Amino acid sequence: MSQKQARESKHFDLVSLADGVYVCIHKPGGGALSNAGIVDLGGRTVLVDAMGTVAAGRELRATAEALFGRPVSAVVLTHPHSDHWIGASAFGSETLFLATEPLREACVPYGRELEEEYKDRAAWEAELGELEQRLATEQDERMRVSLANGIAHTKIVMADMADYVPRYPDLTFAGPLTFHGEKWVAEVRPLGRGHSADDVALLLPDDGIAFIGDVGFFNTQPFLADSDLGLYREQLCFVLGSGLQTLVPGHGPVGGRAEAEQELAYFDVMEELVGKIVSRGGSLAEAKQIALPAPFDAWLVGGMNRFAANVEFLYKRFGGVIPAGT
Repeated sequence: MSQKQARESKHFDLVSLADGVYVCIHKPGGGALSNAGIVDLGGRTVLVDAMGTVAAGRELRATAEALFGRPVSAVVLTHPHSDHWIGASAFGSETLFLATEPLREACVPYGRELEEEYKDRAAWEAELGELEQRLATEQDERMRVSLANGIAHTKIVMADMADYVPRYPDLTFAGPLTFHGEKWVAEVRPLGRGHSADDVALLLPDDGIAFIGDVGFFNTQPFLADSDLGLYREQLCFVLGSGLQTLVPGHGPVGGRAEAEQELAYFDVMEELVGKIVSRGGSLAEAKQIALPAPFDAWLVGGMNRFAANVEFLYKRFGGVIPAGT
């Protein structure tokens, strides 16, 4: 594969950040579902995350190998949500898969659950049919985008599900880890609980670049439902205080301080709006109808299910009672 071919993928767009440093930005409707980083340290290639389907992981591997003409030495996992590591199954044993021990432990239940789900192809076919029926009648354009992306993702998963074998991290670390290459020094920094059960960032301090995983959702809704929101805020504040100027999120475009600050503002707006409804005894259904102000209203396109999950998370956090069966 040539470098030109390496830049063409239906799953992601390849963006150069510096000499030998790339980010793969996931495309709506593709199989990536999340961003990934490719770093040529000089003599070895290190990836940040492995994307959310085997098909996307395959293209990520091929892209990295085409760019630098060598196998990938290591994949560093930023957190246990499966949209960031299912693609690791596309990598061979020559590629080390690294994570913290708590992160690895959190991956295993996700992987086992997916293995069981993938055995029931009939259920996936039924879900696909339901999504297609809903799309045929849905009028809300925001929801239409969500449904269309869900249909595309389901088809990509179904193409590989019969042969899926989960790849869990095979090397764990407990504290900061440093990769020394001929070109770069990369620092792997555990951030602890926050967005998820355990989060990790990869920093390139010499060039002011940080791959922050899902600590960063830029110009798109963060996923709050698995978070400790107070610690999540602290993670973003750490990133803002790091002095690193180029921030690569797990979702959305590459950004910087302004985008991280805007993400914190989203937390504040959502807490204020949902909190007001709970304080006056409003229902969960009412909370899900809140109208977000600009620019956050534009973030809903393609992400209405995530919005509903965030509202439910905050509704419970403020003491609201979730109706049985919700």
